[in-house]
Amino acid sequence: MERTTWLDGLRGIAAAIVAFDHFFMSEVWHPFVSFWTDPPEGNRHLVQLPPIRILFSAHGMVTLFMVISGYAISIGLLKEQNNPQFVARVSSAIVRRGFRIYLPVLVTASLAQLLFFFNLYSWKFDEGLLADLPQPWTAPWAHVKWLLNFMADSINVIAFEYRGCLNGQLWTMPLEFRGSNVVYLLIIGLSAWRTRSRLYILPVIAVFYLWYGNWDIFGFIWGLWLAQRAIAASLTSSEDLSTEFEMAELRLMPRKCTTLSRIGIALTFIMGYYLLCLGNDGSLPPGYRFLSTFQPARWKDKWEIYHWCWKSIGSAMLVYAIGEFPCLQRPLNTRPVQYLGKISFALYLLHETIYQLWRDPLRNFVYLLLSGNAYGSSGEALGADPFSFHVAWWVTGVLLGAVAVCVAHYYTIYVDNRCVALVRRIDRWFSS
Repeated sequence: MERTTWLDGLRGIAAAIVAFDHFFMSEVWHPFVSFWTDPPEGNRHLVQLPPIRILFSAHGMVTLFMVISGYAISIGLLKEQNNPQFVARVSSAIVRRGFRIYLPVLVTASLAQLLFFFNLYSWKFDEGLLADLPQPWTAPWAHVKWLLNFMADSINVIAFEYRGCLNGQLWTMPLEFRGSNVVYLLIIGLSAWRTRSRLYILPVIAVFYLWYGNWDIFGFIWGLWLAQRAIAASLTSSEDLSTEFEMAELRLMPRKCTTLSRIGIALTFIMGYYLLCLGNDGSLPPGYRFLSTFQPARWKDKWEIYHWCWKSIGSAMLVYAIGEFPCLQRPLNTRPVQYLGKISFALYLLHETIYQLWRDPLRNFVYLLLSGNAYGSSGEALGADPFSFHVAWWVTGVLLGAVAVCVAHYYTIYVDNRCVALVRRIDRWFSS
């Protein structure tokens, strides 16, 4: 399947930001909230302001994943809509998608459970949600059952309920699977419609789910719409366009839908970037409070809904603008960024396991070497010796970041790529 390479690069950057942010989460919080957060003496850092704060927008990157995935999984299928094998292609994509997502997840979750059984974790995510997690070195079969129950909960996207896990980032996998199936359903369901009709109805469906607060579904459908626009813009002939006038109208439609000038596209990019920099304050901070004027009643006073929705809108705007500006695509097509895109899934799956194994022991050791004192809590370490505190965090981050990239590289080769090959064989077996 022909790939849209800049999407791979954008996914790689998003995965790198998530991995970077999770290194600090649970211990260092000020980069994840806004400049105006109280108390003033603990905030007012430049890193809390756009554009730098994008480096600490892990939640924004999750919404970006949804738009990218909707675009990436649909672009190849939309190119084949006039192919006699179109239905078979979509059927194959649906079968492969579930295995493609959950086989690597099963490997990652099994590894985490095994390490936890041997009591090798130095700290845990979701500790408050893991009351039923068996203790290390006890009841091996109970650990296996807990792992299988986690996988069952993750796969059941109809009645999904997140109950915590040993790799907190895996909460996005059911959303990824559900959104993918929504995209496939819409591709099949609207396949008999003319291209222009699909371009009109998809934004309506996407906005409905956004109004309802289903930000992940909005992201996937918006990605599908962007892919449909890209296909439409490249059309030179089409069976569903009966006149040259209709064809000319379709070519002009992308600009008519959103903006009439390159300045407008640039402003769209800036606004999308700005929305992705929204902090995790629990309410809209100064600089973002004007957004409350535009929030539907369903979002009111529900931070757990509206901050995701605004970041999803930002992601939709950002991906649209990058798709319109080749100059923004060039950095994403460079070899280092493309490499991040290649290992992005493995990096996303593995980084927390690496941090749970080595972050705290390595950080505490570096701090002890520099200051001569035990680390204790982060607040105590920062107050006692700020220099040693910052050096310990950054030295540990650089070392574990390199380890995460290296492990993701080999995980991609020996696990992810083999899962892809296995999924293809399974699909051929089902369809033969």
